[in-house]
Amino acid sequence: MSLVLNKAETPSVPPATRTRILEVAQELGYRPNHPARMLRSARTMTFACVIPDITNPFYPGLVRGLQTVAAPAGYDVLIFDTDGRPEGEVRAVEWLLQGRADGVVATFFHLRASQLAVLSRNGIPLVRLESQHKPDGPLAIDSVYIDNVEAAAEMTRFLIARGHRRIAMIQAEFGPSQRRAQGYGAVMRDAGLSPDFITDSAYSEESGARAMKRLLERKERPTAVFGASDVLALGAMEAARIAGLSIPNDIAIAGFDDIPVAKLLGLTTVRQPEFDLGALAARTLVRRLLPGGLEAPGKSHELKFEIMKRTSA
Repeated sequence: MSLVLNKAETPSVPPATRTRILEVAQELGYRPNHPARMLRSARTMTFACVIPDITNPFYPGLVRGLQTVAAPAGYDVLIFDTDGRPEGEVRAVEWLLQGRADGVVATFFHLRASQLAVLSRNGIPLVRLESQHKPDGPLAIDSVYIDNVEAAAEMTRFLIARGHRRIAMIQAEFGPSQRRAQGYGAVMRDAGLSPDFITDSAYSEESGARAMKRLLERKERPTAVFGASDVLALGAMEAARIAGLSIPNDIAIAGFDDIPVAKLLGLTTVRQPEFDLGALAARTLVRRLLPGGLEAPGKSHELKFEIMKRTSA
């Protein structure tokens, strides 16, 4: 009975027996004694999810994917918001080193792998949400990603195919903007066009609106704007509407991420499978925490993106 009640998977127990045990436990109101389990296993039975901005609509889908895999495996999920700042990321690592979680899924904008190696050396596997492939390494540091360079390149090719020649890109100062700008810039140059970057401080609607206002002040404004994230693009859309412009007739706008509101607003965007990224990250952590899992080399796991063609571009 204890095998069934304390483990998510029990292949040695017949399915019918497992089902009956769980039914009886539910009838009796049984609840696992988590403190006792922690003492026996020296584990917290918790995963941490470190994110840069809990208000960014991209991250709830990631967390949901993580929870969907973590819960059946017996793990709870805690969220740590770094506010996208270097000091926040340092605090997150210090917090994890206090033994708060058995494994972590994280978006780190500022800390490098060499600065995160302390986690795996202390037996805490890490899965990073990355913007590109990372080489395999000896530490228990894995990554999940879509090809941000190619995704941005494909969106730029789409805008050019729609007849646009003056295409600006709104980006933030850190994070995946660098890789997305790389893909956009390469396609623009290959087409004989001049890349036009405008940078604001953060991945927020306010930053997108500020950047768009600067673009609209130009004598020759762009005919299309590509936001390095959906929240930047949404801010740009609001600024364009306030200026009396019609989207996409006066100016086309595209984004990156495909957050839930993007479909409602008709935003053309790059779809990241955030739920699948979270689920894959969680499965990777579960495997890492099996006997011998921490000794395996780190791996980089790619998922596919999709261009969502809607009415904004």
